Amino acid sequence: MRLYQVSMRYHLVLLVFVFLTGLLSTQVVKAQDPLFSQYYAAPLYLNPALTGGFTGRYRVSAIYRDQWRSPLEQAISTFGAGLDLRFDMQGKALAGDAAAVGIQFVTDQAGSLNLSTNSISLSGAFHKSLDIGNRQYLSAGFQFSAFQRNILYKNLTFQDQFNGVDDFTGSTAEDLPANNYGFGDISFGLNYAVSIHSSLNLYLGATAHHLTQPEISFYAKDEDEDQQEVSNSPLYRKYGFHAGLTTDLSENVKISPRTYFTSQGSHLSLSLGNVFILEPSSTDEFNFHLGAWISLVRDFDNAIQPNAVGLLAGMGFGNLLVGLSYDFNIRDIINYQTGQGSFEISITYSGDYEDEGGLCPTF
Repeated sequence: MRLYQVSMRYHLVLLVFVFLTGLLSTQVVKAQDPLFSQYYAAPLYLNPALTGGFTGRYRVSAIYRDQWRSPLEQAISTFGAGLDLRFDMQGKALAGDAAAVGIQFVTDQAGSLNLSTNSISLSGAFHKSLDIGNRQYLSAGFQFSAFQRNILYKNLTFQDQFNGVDDFTGSTAEDLPANNYGFGDISFGLNYAVSIHSSLNLYLGATAHHLTQPEISFYAKDEDEDQQEVSNSPLYRKYGFHAGLTTDLSENVKISPRTYFTSQGSHLSLSLGNVFILEPSSTDEFNFHLGAWISLVRDFDNAIQPNAVGLLAGMGFGNLLVGLSYDFNIRDIINYQTGQGSFEISITYSGDYEDEGGLCPTF
């Protein structure tokens, strides 16, 4: 029996709330970190509080993004993989609560210089049940990350290498720092999830990444103290907010509108979209996911401009979810007619599944 009877008007109010929350967020948003369009398919990267945010015992997830393959000599590519484990707490005082741990690996490579950033992150989260029926959860999570950055100097060419005839074959007097270094970092996140009734679930989350704002200049690690003193390239703190809901349109169709925005230094990024979940049969574990979104960014004139339109096609079968998406660039950043988009593929598997509703949507 349903605990709440929610009218269609209440459904619409929640839909408008999610939209306006994301829209108002554009007044304060930026991002240096790689961003995934299927952000819920990389839960440990999105928010440490989502570690263990599912109704199973373990979850394995992987996502790959390929961006601007045609305009650039070498595409910008990002790969992430994660594993998280959920443990139900024992005892009367902790009934319904859960703890979770997770590990995540992310690698990002950009350009012909192979500028790469690799990270391994350990996260932990606690999910506190807020009612007897375990229909509301408040989650908090921490994440500790170790980063390694590398650049390939052999593809660099300087003016003093010109041989005076036809090629740049000489040596250079440029003072280049070591091309490899590492640093540590900390992130924190919160998430609230409520199942208003069996067909309406609401999610709200907030994050603060790079709390230590580490220095990421290669020269900061140089042996030359003069170079260290002039280095000033902090990895700015990144604030994020994500919200969404899942509700029934009919017996076989659900909708899942969502928004995600980040603010990092002077950069802004906002995504507004919706996913339709089609279930051919209520007794079958097979379903389709069809979605679309628009992303907005702050341009060089500090104006909020549309950046890309994305499309998603996904399939779920039992505990396995596979998603494919493509972002079509709608800004003339580079004078190429095609190839400015971004392709993503994600795979998620949840083990020992219990059909009680999750703490975050998919994709």
